[in-house]
Amino acid sequence: EPPRNTPRRFNDKYAKKKKRKVFVEPEALIVKSNARVMSLQDGTAKMSKSDANDLSRINLLDSPDEIRRKIKKCKTDSIKGIGYSPDRPEANNLLGIYEAMTGKSKEEVEAEAATWVGWGTFKPLLADALIAHLEPLQARYAELVAEPEYLASVLREGAEAADETASRTLADAKRAMGFTLPGETPKF
Repeated sequence: EPPRNTPRRFNDKYAKKKKRKVFVEPEALIVKSNARVMSLQDGTAKMSKSDANDLSRINLLDSPDEIRRKIKKCKTDSIKGIGYSPDRPEANNLLGIYEAMTGKSKEEVEAEAATWVGWGTFKPLLADALIAHLEPLQARYAELVAEPEYLASVLREGAEAADETASRTLADAKRAMGFTLPGETPKF
């Protein structure tokens, strides 16, 4: 919410009568389903790269073997059957990850889960879905890292474009607040 409050407050205070706002208010891009992925070791805690336990998360660059190992060791419950339930955080989390990786709806995953014998049937399917989903990203990463000159040029061009935009926005903000910029005639 603070990223939305700051531009709104500035625009309301300094740019209310202007044709265009100085700062753009960001729009949230969070989808409702699986908006928060939980830890593989604790279905009630958010997945975090800062967690000391590497088994608690899937890193974007984990190898297929590493992903399979982490999914094989992820925490599940001892309740018979696999399905969504409010009192089964680990099951909900793993099914939600599967849902996100396969693009299936919650209803489709639930119907498919009814055919699985247990976690031993499901975990390899989840690992395969994660590996397939991350493979294009990992391949593109490997391509980019293999071309350091290209990567440096993209970063340089991005920095130049960001500097140009930031300078223009800073000048607009100063003008909106009533400051006179060097080379401009003061308005009284």
